[in-house]
Amino acid sequence: MEKQANKLNKILVLHKPLLFLFALYFVGFFNAQAQDRIPFDQGTKYFLGNVKVTGKISYNEQTVITFAGLEKGQEVTIPGEEISNAIKKLGKLGLFSEIDFYVNKVVGDSIFLELNINELPKLNDVKIVGVKKSKKETLIKDNGLTKGKIVNENLITTTRNYIENKYRKDGFYNTKVTVTTKPDTTQTNLVNMLIFIDKGNKIKINSIEFTGNTLYTDAQLRKRMKNTKQKNVIRIFKASKYIKDKYK
Repeated sequence: MEKQANKLNKILVLHKPLLFLFALYFVGFFNAQAQDRIPFDQGTKYFLGNVKVTGKISYNEQTVITFAGLEKGQEVTIPGEEISNAIKKLGKLGLFSEIDFYVNKVVGDSIFLELNINELPKLNDVKIVGVKKSKKETLIKDNGLTKGKIVNENLITTTRNYIENKYRKDGFYNTKVTVTTKPDTTQTNLVNMLIFIDKGNKIKINSIEFTGNTLYTDAQLRKRMKNTKQKNVIRIFKASKYIKDKYK
């Protein structure tokens, strides 16, 4: 959301709060704004007249302000800890993709702010391609992919990693999982998730060779490896897949 400088002064922008970037932004912003003659004094204390909440949100305006820890009439410094803390509190909730504060106007010793936020989308439906129906239900449950769950990069990454690791433990070491989201056209701020699973082929053991064994024959050692067998045309009903945990 872009605002014209002569109508509104942006006092802070936060995209995925990082303290280092946060500090750099403060330095860069106030150096740049000094040239534009900000209509309020930097570092001056004001009484908070009002906070107007705008953007893509489903929460009540007062609820968002409460989340931020701001109250009408409280003393705030621009720039200062009050606004910084408000951004941190909102960021920790993990509900918003953008958190922007603006100064709307200054009247006497009162300052009027605008909080523009974009709420992260929520999950509507999940579709899994590449595995049986019974497996799909288990994967959805194991990853907590319930309707209404907040969808962010962390959810997408952990879901992909979980599924890939699950199949690798079963011998599918070439498993590739793709997770994509698409806005739902019937409702606002909802997304549908598509999970495509390509298990690939199981990695099987062609042969097991030993070096340095002097007390036992290779056959005796292989016999002791009950859970890890090499490929054998006679032993057709027992898998020769390689599973790291069983090998250990």
